[in-house]
Amino acid sequence: MLMGALAVFTLVAVMGLTMVCSVWRGNPVEAGFPILHGAASLLGSALVIFAALGGDTRLYVNIGMAVVIILLGVTMGVFAKKGKKPPKGIIIAHVGLAVACYAILGFFTFNPGVGVGLL
Repeated sequence: MLMGALAVFTLVAVMGLTMVCSVWRGNPVEAGFPILHGAASLLGSALVIFAALGGDTRLYVNIGMAVVIILLGVTMGVFAKKGKKPPKGIIIAHVGLAVACYAILGFFTFNPGVGVGLL
């Protein structure tokens, strides 16, 4: 389950980088692309939640971080819907937390016995 979540979040990361590169070049992001990015991240989050419900309590940190990351993403979407650019702090927080969450998930995926039973 974690390997599947990591694969989905790898795709989410590639989509995020694609959007950043598009904006960096001065090109608009296609309207459906952020929605697809968000939907894929919800799928990955669901996989992590199911793994946590199966008893992997290490993933609680990922779930908490994902809630914040998703809220920041929705906030950016609201700004975009209004035709405004989101504040850089929101973008940096979204990206930084997403990278950290991905790294933690990768660590837990490839080190299944580390930290088990600590909570």
